[in-house]
Amino acid sequence: MMTSNLSSGANTNVTNLKTLNSAILGFGDQYNPANAHITPAALQAVYLLGLSAVNAVDSVLPASINAKNARSKAFDSLGKLATRTGNAFKSLVADEPARENIRSLILLIQRGRVNAKSKSATTDAAVDPATVKESTSHKSSYDKQLDNFFKLIQFLSSFPAYTPNEPDLTVAGLNALYNNLILNNQEVTDTQIQLDNTRRNREKVLYQSVTGLVHMGNDSKSYIKSVFGANSPEYKQISKLKFGTYKNIM
Repeated sequence: MMTSNLSSGANTNVTNLKTLNSAILGFGDQYNPANAHITPAALQAVYLLGLSAVNAVDSVLPASINAKNARSKAFDSLGKLATRTGNAFKSLVADEPARENIRSLILLIQRGRVNAKSKSATTDAAVDPATVKESTSHKSSYDKQLDNFFKLIQFLSSFPAYTPNEPDLTVAGLNALYNNLILNNQEVTDTQIQLDNTRRNREKVLYQSVTGLVHMGNDSKSYIKSVFGANSPEYKQISKLKFGTYKNIM
């Protein structure tokens, strides 16, 4: 899938520069570029920056995945709980227009549920979606559920007769759940922001012009080709090392 490929491309660029740097050490004094950006020291420095950048993404990615999984689990039973709440209301309040309003709110909550057939965050646990962000529609579905759940609670609280014996169906119980869902949703936002920041840094280190790892790797290859020749053993040693986007690396 594309998200996995983007992550693989970033790691491949860093690994290839490490290989290139090792080869350059073997060239000795013959590798003597006038371009300060592709000296052995400069290439080693950008390799370390690139390694740190890709590792940073890998280190914060689990928190984002776990937060999304926790949110999905927390919201998963909301539709059934809303149905139970509606039935509890019917058993306690004989106001048909009010019952109809409750039914409408419950439908809005259930329709706002994230498609259970869509790919869960768990299946992305081994990949990095690079700069691809959580879709707006997917994110807003949780926000809409929260908004309609809040409206349901407020409407229920306007009926003194709504006093079910089941703790999770009481207004207090529903409010407690609502507050927990707010926290689950916020945790996803917070971890996503952190992940986005580390991805942006990785893209800058790897792909910015002139001083980016990819640019420097390609410039170094060009220099080696100019010094030793296209058919030389030295150039052939590093010619297959690719630096670029995923599509260019493959």
